[in-house]
Amino acid sequence: MAITKFQPKIWSASLLSNLQKSLVYGGLANRDYEGEIANYGDSVQITSIAQPTISDYTKDTNLSDPEALTDAERTLVIDQSKSFNFQVDDIDARQARDGGRLMDEASAEASYGLADVADQFTATTMAAGAGIASLGLVDVSSAPQTDLYNKILVPVRTTLQKAKVPTAGRFIVLDSDSMGSLLLDSRFIKVNESGTSEGLRNGFVGRAAGLDIFESPNSSLGSARTGITATTVSGAKSLTSTVAGTFLQSDVGASVTGTGVGASNTVTAVSADGKVATVSVNSSASATVADIAIVTTGAKPLVVFGYRGASTFAQQIASVEAYRPEKRFADALKGLHLYGAKVTRPGALGVVRVKNS
Repeated sequence: MAITKFQPKIWSASLLSNLQKSLVYGGLANRDYEGEIANYGDSVQITSIAQPTISDYTKDTNLSDPEALTDAERTLVIDQSKSFNFQVDDIDARQARDGGRLMDEASAEASYGLADVADQFTATTMAAGAGIASLGLVDVSSAPQTDLYNKILVPVRTTLQKAKVPTAGRFIVLDSDSMGSLLLDSRFIKVNESGTSEGLRNGFVGRAAGLDIFESPNSSLGSARTGITATTVSGAKSLTSTVAGTFLQSDVGASVTGTGVGASNTVTAVSADGKVATVSVNSSASATVADIAIVTTGAKPLVVFGYRGASTFAQQIASVEAYRPEKRFADALKGLHLYGAKVTRPGALGVVRVKNS
């Protein structure tokens, strides 16, 4: 084995390249701050500026005084750390036709594994940070050959238009079942109708309704939570919190439980400020309780849509080390992957749950 010629920078670059090729959700976020991280716990302050006021201009008339723009600051925290540690026994290496390739292939598999876990995290982060009102739970099971296009793609396109989301870089990420339904629709599968002949690339499968369409097996089910404090009203279908952001748009379609909450209850809508969740069943009592739970087990997958500038993702292979285990005749490799994600423009991301069966 060529462990004596190990070069950390080359291995790190190779691992990072494989990671980037495997990311779907991470590939849809901007990577503007990737060069600013080195260690777990690092953070980057991201400042966004309010849109200037657009006013009429009159010839030969002075402009009004320049307005002072307000800004908002969000923090991208590198709070995720994953590792791998594997070995290739010398006997296996010698019996293989090209023993040196075993380590390369194992490291590639490690990269794909790291990317899979990172993409699951990014999918959930993007879904939880979506600020566009959820399109709810949409059933496309009765006519999948047309319903996915008509009930998902077209409404998503309309929603993004109304939210004034930039047209460049708009996307939607479908789960595999939804993608299967879309492939039954000739409007998508015919090159002259889908508008592209490009092959699969980082989950990219084509374009329709002005959207870049991606497929991922890592669609989020939402953010399961317990211990939520909210007020129930007997006979009413609402849960109210005093804290903004208590409920998420990605909660729509998930189950909700708690004292006074009706049985077999689900979230049907969430207010823009996240303080009020509308549910499907009336509450049985009026009280402020602290045991409300959002349950995602059995929920339909969340389809995330928006545009590429709405979130940010940063990752780094912080360390890669090759070594000989003391009690083994083997070459070993271990590595550390650091990453984090943040939604920076909630008003440009949305979610919808899709029922395919």
